[in-house]
Amino acid sequence: MKRLNFLTLLPFVLIVFACSGEKEETKLTSSLSDQRFEFEIYDSLVVDYLGNLMLMDISSNGSNFLFIDEASDSILVTDKAGEILYQYKKSGEGPEDYDEGRSGKAVFISNEEFIVPTTSQLVQFNIQGEFTKRFKPEFNGFATLLVPSSKVLFKQGDYFYTKLTGRYTDLIQQGTDYQTKSTQLERVNIQTGEFEPIVSFPKGSKYKSEEIEFGALDFQPVFTVAQDSLYVIFRNEPKIFGYSLTNLDSPVYSRSIPLPFFVERDVNKKLENGGFITRDYLLGSINSIYKIDDSAFLLSYNSGITDEQFGEVNSAAGDDFKKIFKEAAKFWRIETVVFNGNSISKGIKEPEPLGSIAKIISKDEIWFNLDYSNVENDYSVIYKTRLVAQKE
Repeated sequence: MKRLNFLTLLPFVLIVFACSGEKEETKLTSSLSDQRFEFEIYDSLVVDYLGNLMLMDISSNGSNFLFIDEASDSILVTDKAGEILYQYKKSGEGPEDYDEGRSGKAVFISNEEFIVPTTSQLVQFNIQGEFTKRFKPEFNGFATLLVPSSKVLFKQGDYFYTKLTGRYTDLIQQGTDYQTKSTQLERVNIQTGEFEPIVSFPKGSKYKSEEIEFGALDFQPVFTVAQDSLYVIFRNEPKIFGYSLTNLDSPVYSRSIPLPFFVERDVNKKLENGGFITRDYLLGSINSIYKIDDSAFLLSYNSGITDEQFGEVNSAAGDDFKKIFKEAAKFWRIETVVFNGNSISKGIKEPEPLGSIAKIISKDEIWFNLDYSNVENDYSVIYKTRLVAQKE
């Protein structure tokens, strides 16, 4: 059985790594193009659970940790020492379950309650697993791109901000006016349950065009809410748009992201069937955005591959769809970088056991899931890291 050989993990306890000496504050506001950062592990949480637990959220008081076992779709709640408090499965056909796929991670809306976003509604539970409420829009939701490990729900003030597709089914079926008339996100009034469409394609986005048609995957929104602002990126466009929560009609912030290599759609090539094909999955994509201080973001992206590279990948993969992504990995660049509105850092170094980013509270508290594909163990663990200047 392979163990994490450079960390001494005591089963079922919280391990704190003591740090001696003062550290120079990580500066994110100066030019980043030559700066190198790394995620430094300084804490971890071990859960006595045989399976691949993925952290979904942490309550605001830090007392409760919300996990999902994606293999069984079981939800677990632990305390800050890793002891399992509750375990249950809420996906199903019961009157207090949800029978659609999760569209993203469940999130705490208070220290005692959380919401599971699905492809058609938001379903609320308390930490004991008891159903408390549903938020269902007047339209039938569906998923174009389903990423259950992403965060698609934020609570701020009296509203939820979420991504839910389906409001403009008629425009999609007609194949006209979608880019000029649709919105990409929803705001939900917590008291009334009313859904309100927000964030149309803004001026300055290539998707605002009335002449050029883009693929359905191209403009899938990735977004975050921080304090009094909402920031959104459309998947195949390396540009951030920022909105005030008091006025979501037009952005007050717009910045292009100078990624060194990022493959955008060739608009000179006509779309096939007006939908998306395998090639579209391998275009460049911004996969997540986090605000980590007043002027800086943490971005994760996949550069995508060129048409020439796709030809090689397609030839090597043959009829094996899964093999396409394995072959594409030989060419693309997947990185997490810091962006301060002007420049980006080098790709951030991640220690070997780290998998996906699970929860970001600040640049000094970034939680990672374990990379289970490279480690076998009889317990689950998540890591607490901070962003620091890379050691020489």
